[in-house]
Amino acid sequence: MIYKSQDYIFNPDDFRDAKFIEGATYDTDTLNPDEVIIEIDRLALTANTITYGLAGKSGIISYYDQFPAPQGFARMPFWGFGDVVASNHPAIRVGERLYGFYPLSTFLLTQMGKVSDMTARDMTPCRQTIAPFYNDYERVSAAPNYDSALDDIQSLLRPVLSTSFLLENYLVEKAFYNCENIIITSASSKTSFGFGYFLRKNHSQECNVIGLTSASNKTFVESTQCYDTVLTYDDVIEIPEVSSVLFDLAGNARVRADIHNRLGNKLAYSGIVGVTHWDAGGLDAQDLPGPTPTFWSGPDQIMALAKRNNQSSDLLNMIQDKVIDLTKESASWLNVKRYTGAGEITAKYRDMLNGNVAAQDGIIFCVKGGF
Repeated sequence: MIYKSQDYIFNPDDFRDAKFIEGATYDTDTLNPDEVIIEIDRLALTANTITYGLAGKSGIISYYDQFPAPQGFARMPFWGFGDVVASNHPAIRVGERLYGFYPLSTFLLTQMGKVSDMTARDMTPCRQTIAPFYNDYERVSAAPNYDSALDDIQSLLRPVLSTSFLLENYLVEKAFYNCENIIITSASSKTSFGFGYFLRKNHSQECNVIGLTSASNKTFVESTQCYDTVLTYDDVIEIPEVSSVLFDLAGNARVRADIHNRLGNKLAYSGIVGVTHWDAGGLDAQDLPGPTPTFWSGPDQIMALAKRNNQSSDLLNMIQDKVIDLTKESASWLNVKRYTGAGEITAKYRDMLNGNVAAQDGIIFCVKGGF
């Protein structure tokens, strides 16, 4: 059997320059030992996806190495589900459904190793440049309480809420920097929702959570009740001048400067987590009052956790247990929209770049069957 992949590539110097191309051809009769072909089913597009692209471009994290592309282009990683269509690994059967890190492609060739009842790791050399967590595929048939009806919600929320969990874990390790306020920008993003939710639910005695968002999203953000206070970007002057920590998920240099100029040395830490405002100088260094903004690394926090959890499945279960309640709760306000075909997918990808995706919308790309 021959499988011909179609791959979505983009220009790192102009993210809007993106297109589908003919990718690699995979022949099931010539698979090497432990090689597995996955047909990718559905993938979630979130602001976090764009952050992967920017982090890869900056060289901070080697996301571009994960799925090689033609010279001058890259392939952006997504989270979602795929199904095994061919396997030369004795423990992985055709038909298995796998959740994990995928390119926007119709097929992916993997070399599976470290296979357990719960997970299988892609040992392809290009996948070894970042934390193993990103190479581990969950074998969903063995996952507790797996429900295929929640595949879209899981694709959309599990990765970003995993980041929310890691941010919470980081703050706990740092004893909240002994600060009163935790300030979170891009408060309408799903990672921010989760972060604020975990802080309010678990640490209301340790800190006060302030979410910053655009004026157009303020009412919706307040309705989620994930923050103690919601302010717009024009209301930075209203942030109390008390000891604070900033987690910048917007990556907007102007907003970050406004907060630093407002709080100065009252800021104990300034972390750049994401770049939902991807074209607003998100990762640019600036000479600002207070602490130097630092890129906060999810993979680094994963590695710190992994040192205390020997099995990948332990870490996956820890994260899954943490986010399952909010995942179910979010289903009540998240408006899932599916897109198929090269034209629809490209248009919605550009909408995300242009900030034309509503905060309550969840974007799913259906790629199974090709274009």
